Amino acid sequence: MIILILLAASLGISSSDTLLNKASQLSQSYQQKCLTLLPHESENHSALASIVCGERLQDQNLKQNLVKTSLIHIFVISGSHLLLLDELLAMIRVPLIVRFLLLSFYSLIVGWQPPAVRALSALGLRGLFKKLNWVFPADTMTLIAGCFTLSLFPAWWSSTSLLMSWCAALALGGTSLLKIRNQLQRLLLNQLAVFIFMTVPLWGISSLHPLSLLYNLLLGPIVSYILLPLGFLTLPIPPLVVIFDFAVDKFHWILSWVSEPVTTSRASPIPIANLWMWIFTLQILFHFWRLHLRQGKDSSWVKS
Repeated sequence: MIILILLAASLGISSSDTLLNKASQLSQSYQQKCLTLLPHESENHSALASIVCGERLQDQNLKQNLVKTSLIHIFVISGSHLLLLDELLAMIRVPLIVRFLLLSFYSLIVGWQPPAVRALSALGLRGLFKKLNWVFPADTMTLIAGCFTLSLFPAWWSSTSLLMSWCAALALGGTSLLKIRNQLQRLLLNQLAVFIFMTVPLWGISSLHPLSLLYNLLLGPIVSYILLPLGFLTLPIPPLVVIFDFAVDKFHWILSWVSEPVTTSRASPIPIANLWMWIFTLQILFHFWRLHLRQGKDSSWVKS
């Protein structure tokens, strides 16, 4: 019932964009300040501005190779950035409320983009439900966070980036239903699920080459665990920009080499209304799949 209420709220809320406009204006101010703090002597300033401040990637050659290898989603600001930062903060035992405030501020700095806000909503709601002793399955939590985000910012019904972030989160969370303990098997299954689920939203927009599965496994960690931390460290330690430039140059060289056999799709993108039907169809299928796997013993939420 609570899921139906949230969905109805996101569908029926007022179309006023006041909250979004105010957040966007504030975000633009903070983003400009972020850009001024970056080391301007960087030879890869466009990549640095994209990774750290959420600026649109201006290096068209790099952007094209990222699209061909299906790595563009982890290079630009996305929900995965917030998840990675949250994991790092959690490792040093930063309290949840402090992490949430820091990530909220970071979401403003990087442009208050829909994928980041959706991930931020998921983080906050998960913490709230934990306090209330409510436990939701991962796919249901993805639905709640997505609907909550849309209820706050209804203009994002037209956001392809929000839809893709939602779809990727559903793919990653949905595989938890199988309860696979082997880390390698779980990693491979997650990548396969993301590839399959994102086939529809990426149709006509990005590469759908099967090699993208391998690229995400082998090259994705370079962005997440090398380029992203180095980019952030250039703010307090500007001399590290030399190492960042070296890493980006090597990464770009690898991209140029591995993207050769990949061709970009020339099909027309699928209308966004149909893509939302894809998302909610997947949510419904996951719900009934979970009921089947657990023989009807699971419910939408349970007391722990």
